[in-house]
Amino acid sequence: MVLFARLRCERTGLFWRYHQPDALGCLKLASELTRSMDLKALIDAVMHGTPFAILAACVGVVWQAAYAFFRDRIHDKQSQREMTLELQKFEYQKKLEDLKFAYEQERWREQLARELTTKLVDARLDEYSKVWSHVQGVAKGQPLTIEAAKAIAGNVKDWRYSKGGLLAEETTRSAAMAFQTALWDFDGSGASYHRVRSGRRIFRDAIRADMGLTGDIFQRAEARFQKVRQDLSKLQSELGIEHTNDGG
Repeated sequence: MVLFARLRCERTGLFWRYHQPDALGCLKLASELTRSMDLKALIDAVMHGTPFAILAACVGVVWQAAYAFFRDRIHDKQSQREMTLELQKFEYQKKLEDLKFAYEQERWREQLARELTTKLVDARLDEYSKVWSHVQGVAKGQPLTIEAAKAIAGNVKDWRYSKGGLLAEETTRSAAMAFQTALWDFDGSGASYHRVRSGRRIFRDAIRADMGLTGDIFQRAEARFQKVRQDLSKLQSELGIEHTNDGG
């Protein structure tokens, strides 16, 4: 005996036909119910259908709910992974930009330092040549009078308070002051002449150190001035000058 049942969904207008004892018809009913997701169809099947229809409808609804749940869960996990990847990509990009900025900043500083050093050396070369032209009167073998010594001391003093003194390192200014003091104290004696010659040599070495002409040109000023400071300290003690780093 083959029984036919018709289930009509008023809201969607769908019709299903199935054979009561046929399992394929039950599954077809479940599939149609799950696609429509119309609760009225489920209620009609419960009220008017056979046990097979009820079971098929329930299974279909449960399967559809489970399918929707797992689909949404997989979609959420995929979205979370994509968001995590985008965040990591952003962090890596930010670190890369920070490294690039730090590199460009360091390169700019080095370039600026080279340019400033070049300009400073050029300016010092011009100013130091001016004061050194007055020191020729104290050259070895040149007769030195008291008047000439005082004149040279005045020139050194003027240089100390001019652009040359501003460009010079502290040790160079101190060496210039010691040389100036030795010239002022010159009285024609051999001892005072020896101090003048020592002051000239120390001042020359300080100028050369300022220009980077003593030792390695890339040495720090502290290393280049090490011997100059030792000799300068000894001369300052002989002249009674207080030991300071600046020539005042």
